[in-house]
Amino acid sequence: MKLTNIVKDILNEGSITPGSKEYYNPNMSDDEILDLAKELSSYPYSRVKQISEKQRFFKDVANILGLPNEYTLVISYDGNRGYLDPKKVKMKNKKKARLFQMYKDKKLDMKTYGEIQKGLQVKYNQLGRNLINWSSRG
Repeated sequence: MKLTNIVKDILNEGSITPGSKEYYNPNMSDDEILDLAKELSSYPYSRVKQISEKQRFFKDVANILGLPNEYTLVISYDGNRGYLDPKKVKMKNKKKARLFQMYKDKKLDMKTYGEIQKGLQVKYNQLGRNLINWSSRG
C-alpha cells in the first residue's frame, strides 16, 4: 500500500491523533497536505500530553508552514526565562513551505490560504510557547 493511500485512509477515518507520529511527508499530494493542515489546526493542542508527542505535533505544523521545526530554534532568553521570539519565526525556505507554494501556484485563493495559514500559525505559537515553558521549568 502506498504512503498516500495510508494517509488518505487515516484522514478519511478521522482518526488522526497529532503527535502520535509524524504525519507530514514531503511527498504528500496537495490534497493530502490540505487535509492534514485542516486536521492539525482544528485539533486542541492541550489534548496532547507527552512532550515527545507535542514535539512531533509542532514539527508537522512547522513543516507545512515552512517554519523552523525545532522549538529550540525559536527561543530567545530574557534573563533566565525563555520565550517564543517572533523575529525567529520566519519561513526559512519558501520552496519547502508546501502551503505557501500552493498559494503561489494559484491552487489556493488568498482567503483559503489565509484561513488555513492563520489556524496553523496559532497552533504553532501555542505549541512553541508550551514547549518552551516546559523546557524552562527544569
